[in-house]
Amino acid sequence: MSVVFAIPAIPNLRVRMVLAWIVAAILGVGAVSVARWADRVLPARPPLAELAYYPSGRSLRPATLGHAETAADLAWLRAVQYYGEHRRSDLRFLELERVFDVLTTLAPGFESPYVFGAFAMAQEGRDFPAAERLMQKGLAANPTSSRLAFELGFLYFVRPGGRDLNKAAECFERAARAPNAPPQAMRFAAYARQHAGSLAVAILLWDDVRRTSPNRLMREMAEREIVKLQDALRTGRRQFAVKKLTTPAVILH
Repeated sequence: MSVVFAIPAIPNLRVRMVLAWIVAAILGVGAVSVARWADRVLPARPPLAELAYYPSGRSLRPATLGHAETAADLAWLRAVQYYGEHRRSDLRFLELERVFDVLTTLAPGFESPYVFGAFAMAQEGRDFPAAERLMQKGLAANPTSSRLAFELGFLYFVRPGGRDLNKAAECFERAARAPNAPPQAMRFAAYARQHAGSLAVAILLWDDVRRTSPNRLMREMAEREIVKLQDALRTGRRQFAVKKLTTPAVILH
């Protein structure tokens, strides 16, 4: 007596699905193998090579399919990698502005890339206009950010080739007026105005520090500066209240 096992018929759609999964698995294994082989034998790909075909973040953003923040996280890691590799090798940062433009377009509210990118471009990339553009882009996207206002002021304060004390003071004053203002913002504004030669304005700013600072030493310093400035205005000996400041280099680590 023979026993016949009946194999139930599988609908055509299920057959196609099963075959598709099998093919996908085989191709997936093959792709991983090829990627590993390529990683061993081909030259290392430069950081952000995957963004080379996108002229700007505006072109890249639609391609993220609603995952711009995730793409920005990846771009941030790649940007730091790009900076680090060129700092170790040739000190040429030709794509730095585009890299940070892409990143900050993907995540306009992410403040750290504006600051890091700007100081990298200004100090080591030797491109202060690009650094200024990036920080201004950040403030346009985040107009109430006290941090970005203060950092732009500091960028002007240490500008390679010579400080721009008036622009620095404007930014420090903006930072001091913003919510969650850095406690040092008004002090930096007063210092910048004083050494830019705007003694009357500096007196008002130092007076604000004297009245509002919770730090006793800061209040005492403000009092001394006010006395010095008032004496300079009264006697005409402005040179005793205004220093010629050198410009330090700020190197990122």
